[in-house]
Amino acid sequence: MKKIAKFLILVLIVCTFGACSKNSTATQSTNSADSNKKITVTDGMKRKVELSKPAEKVLTNYPIAVQILCALNKQDNILGADGNAIKNPLTFSPKAGSSKTAASNDINVEQVIAAKPDLVIIYKKNKEIVPKLEKSNIKVFVISAENLDELKSTVKDLGILTGKEKKSEEFMDYYTKKLDSISNKLKAVDQKNKPKVYMAGGSMYSTPGKNMFQNSLIELAGGINVAGSLSSNKWCDISAEQLIGWNPDIIVLTQYSGVKPQDVLNNAALKDVNAVKNKKVYLIPSKISAWDMPCPQTMLGIMWLTIKANPEVFKDTNITKEVDDFYQQFYGTTYTKLGGTLD
Repeated sequence: MKKIAKFLILVLIVCTFGACSKNSTATQSTNSADSNKKITVTDGMKRKVELSKPAEKVLTNYPIAVQILCALNKQDNILGADGNAIKNPLTFSPKAGSSKTAASNDINVEQVIAAKPDLVIIYKKNKEIVPKLEKSNIKVFVISAENLDELKSTVKDLGILTGKEKKSEEFMDYYTKKLDSISNKLKAVDQKNKPKVYMAGGSMYSTPGKNMFQNSLIELAGGINVAGSLSSNKWCDISAEQLIGWNPDIIVLTQYSGVKPQDVLNNAALKDVNAVKNKKVYLIPSKISAWDMPCPQTMLGIMWLTIKANPEVFKDTNITKEVDDFYQQFYGTTYTKLGGTLD
């Protein structure tokens, strides 16, 4: 994950539009908004998080949490967020005069306490701040979402904590149905014919091993991650020789890799790689938000890659319609209207 750029805007900022697992345990009453019963969930660090009522004021320094909250229709309840999320058209369009951001990557405990949030959401790498916030009776939910089950669990738990269970269930139902549909179609693909996929992360020669979220994305899309034998839970640096030895059938470039398909196709050192010879080098299309991360848009990345990996099996899939429908359902606008394009 890239470093989070900035932390808080301690004024109310609002989204431009409406609707912006197995590891989870949660209990609450049927009508949480009117209930006096405690709401209890288990977060990504296996901590019990209890609220007396659904959170109305939420602070987070984690862009993916912002995307999830917007997809749950909770954008009006976010008191502040990190600077990158604010620049993202999928999330925020700050009110006039509210565009200031703190210049630090760190979470400022005093600022958080002064804002009096009902809930603070952080990424697990910031877990050391939890005791400091809890000392001041600040409720903290820690996110750990490194696979699809954990992502769905996180959406479910945040839906419970914010009183948006119905919307979170709608999200999980969408994911389940789409994954089932993809899985059923992939049954027609001979296991021996699965394409070998190489994904470039922060650079051309940085790739995800088997413990990375992106490995799951490749497998769910019907491909084989050529770096799947690497056990690291971080991006792995490799050599050009290693890539040539793997000889992938498809090369996928992330938006943040800094590499374009033509760069790879023109790279003389890679001219004998199958993906280059057959011109199967693709850039994940979304500049709005990364489709290869554990975020609400991950399903779009899976669907897009299934078409690239198995075009004959998914030849009837209208990816533009699928993407526009998703954005409309969960963000209240379409990918096309936001200026997104698909190749």
